[in-house]
Amino acid sequence: MAQLWGVSNPGGRSLGALWQDFDDDGRLDLYVANDISDNALFLNRGETFEDVSLAAWVADYRGAMGLATGDWNRDGDDDLFVTHWVAQENALYDSRLVDFQRARQDTSAAGPGEAPPPPVQLTFSDMAAPLGLGQIALQSVGWGTEFVDFDQDGWLDLIVANGSTLETEDTPRGLKPQATMFLWNRRGEYFHDLAPLNEIFSTPRVSRGLAVSDYDRDGDQDILIMDLYEGVRLLRNDMASGNWLQVRLRSKNGKGEPTGRGESSKVSVRVGGVGLRRTATGGSYQSQSTRTLHFGLGPAGRVESVAVRWHAGETQQFDGLEINTVWELTEGDPEPRRISSGPAAAEAETSAPSDSEMTDRERIMAFWEKQRAGMDAIKIEQDIPKAAALFAAALELNPEHEDSRYYLANCLAVQGQIEEAMAHLERLMEINPLSHRAYKQWGIMRAMTAESPEALEAANRALERSLEINKEETGSILVLGELALMRGDEDLALQRLEWNTSTNPRSTGGYFLQGYLAWQLGDTEASTALLQKAQGTRGEDWKPEGTVAEGDVASRMHKEVSPLSVYWEQWDGTLDLDEAFQPLATYLSQDHAWK
Repeated sequence: MAQLWGVSNPGGRSLGALWQDFDDDGRLDLYVANDISDNALFLNRGETFEDVSLAAWVADYRGAMGLATGDWNRDGDDDLFVTHWVAQENALYDSRLVDFQRARQDTSAAGPGEAPPPPVQLTFSDMAAPLGLGQIALQSVGWGTEFVDFDQDGWLDLIVANGSTLETEDTPRGLKPQATMFLWNRRGEYFHDLAPLNEIFSTPRVSRGLAVSDYDRDGDQDILIMDLYEGVRLLRNDMASGNWLQVRLRSKNGKGEPTGRGESSKVSVRVGGVGLRRTATGGSYQSQSTRTLHFGLGPAGRVESVAVRWHAGETQQFDGLEINTVWELTEGDPEPRRISSGPAAAEAETSAPSDSEMTDRERIMAFWEKQRAGMDAIKIEQDIPKAAALFAAALELNPEHEDSRYYLANCLAVQGQIEEAMAHLERLMEINPLSHRAYKQWGIMRAMTAESPEALEAANRALERSLEINKEETGSILVLGELALMRGDEDLALQRLEWNTSTNPRSTGGYFLQGYLAWQLGDTEASTALLQKAQGTRGEDWKPEGTVAEGDVASRMHKEVSPLSVYWEQWDGTLDLDEAFQPLATYLSQDHAWK
């Protein structure tokens, strides 16, 4: 039936899917998470489905697994969160439906004879990076995930079960464990990972499935996580929290019997002049959470109204529902049924946040403010001293954070503080013994400051370790080729440089140094051909360093340096072999402390 209905998705390597009415027309749409292929969004047109993946800006080519939907910013439409494989940021697709509908209403108010309003257009914008959900996921492989208001403040938080698909180097071998992400939504402004505050979440595991439900009936949402090798974890929610309301839906089947669970029905709770929206649908990677809809109310002592738009199309409104209560609402029945009541926010000592909890939360928020400001100082302001100070301040708040320590080390190196930079990289290796980038940068720094053969050998070992951890690290391969050339082992240098360009055809240095070796052997033809390849990696618009043109924009934040990179960076593109290679030959022929 998939081909008949237009949802066959023949090119997709599907790992997950969910039903959700994204365009708010009362019909269930289908989103499919694909691995190493474009994700797909099929809108339900009644008699068929339409593939709007590209038009809606959600046809993302990544390794997608987990899916969750929810109105994270309380703007009245359904947004989409997608988890991805390692080295790929997770995605938070913010629906622009409400914005479009408002603009459409303005157009529809036009006078006679003017153009009619445009048809409904559904688009999304990926907001993961500015909201703190992008870069934080680069080292993780995300699976099960859910939008949940864990602290019941009225804003949907996120939880992500992580676990690698790559093996450890231990014996016996197993998959690499990773920490769960517990992402607190700070009033729609930013998501902060609070997992480091709790050993249950911060302890690395190989997790896959994740589901949420109020298993102990105390009003808040608890968590179930499935871990490979370890079974299942049931985590009771003891967070300090606000008031709450839970709704169970009973929808009618084709015979008019209330046997359904409200699948695809939408509930809006009005509290304090704000609408909170939930949908009875979804399910994440190999998991299904409760269909009882949960609303965190914060300090509010009452809800103004509860409206249910049933899948069949009818909307019912229920007034006067008591808070901190589970209610059952049946399609077509005007009378709500009380299921149970639970504790209010003010009851029990555990409901009031302690000073230490507030301090921890504030500390996490302060850390991310410093970390984000540090990245802005590097990428936007290009102020390295400012960035270094910000990363150092971030590390005072979270000494174990890998990115902060890595970027601080690089900032210090740029400022000439090599030994201090290397000390930070050594600490990063202790924090994460599989940090290939730490070994790579340490090796490069050691090589560039080497004053003995032993120091050059230490650099070589660090770079080889980086390559063992990540065999696709082409930068390490190139520098290993440079070190072999510096040590006079031209055969090994050529072997490594050819490996470098075979895996990275855009490696200017790889071709340049191979051209140098051919020139040394007197093979003018091969040397010229390799120099032309090096020239080609720079692109048609390349200009020698020092030339400028109006409107020039830096193509990248900084240039990666290595022991010999200055020779191809300063090369002006000439194909005169002697002019291109003689400076390098002179340097290598001199007496150096590392020889």
